[in-house]
Amino acid sequence: MTTLPFTLAIDPKPMQFLLTVEGTPQAGDRDKTRQAHNMAAGSDQGVAAARSFGDLSHAVYVPAGPGANDNRLLFIDYWNSVDGLMSFFSDKQVQAGGEMVFKSREPVVWAPSPGLPRVSLPAPTGRTERYVGLVRGPIASRQAAEQLLTETTRKALNGNRAKGLMAREWYFRADQPEALEAIGVDVWFDAEGMAAIYNDPDEMKPLANLFTGKPVTSVWQKPAGQWVEW
Repeated sequence: MTTLPFTLAIDPKPMQFLLTVEGTPQAGDRDKTRQAHNMAAGSDQGVAAARSFGDLSHAVYVPAGPGANDNRLLFIDYWNSVDGLMSFFSDKQVQAGGEMVFKSREPVVWAPSPGLPRVSLPAPTGRTERYVGLVRGPIASRQAAEQLLTETTRKALNGNRAKGLMAREWYFRADQPEALEAIGVDVWFDAEGMAAIYNDPDEMKPLANLFTGKPVTSVWQKPAGQWVEW
């Protein structure tokens, strides 16, 4: 991919918003999905346009773990302008590109909060694998969630890092401000370590006090082949 120059069309915010897009691809074959993705989202002009509206990063994941053969696709993007994000995706050509890739999809915008914990650690040399764990669900209040998650992260971080944790971020739903919903995003460099943590009842117990309903959980990995990311 050639990097084209671009001019910001927005005034960026001093924070990063999370966009998750999860769905079922049009194609049953993952390589055909890869080709459609790269055609729709991977052109130099398309990448430059997304960046001009505040798209800082675009990453692609497919299911891992027990559901590794499921025909699902996950995009994780970071933006520093919600207005830019909404303007970009209101473009008819961008919408057509999404329909070319996905049969059905759920895009959700999430916002950070100063009270939510944020962990970012480098991977050791040679540990190039990347796995993502997601958990999302309804919460009783943002303040209670911030307090619980800060304390839980403080207690669990050292042990989780020893198992391969690289990053842990929490966000509140932003595209529906009235919705009390939170998402946690973990990034790991060790699949076995990730599975050990997620399958440990003691590690997962605090989440029972966070969500007011059953949360949705999933694990993801980088797909094979050359997918355009930035």
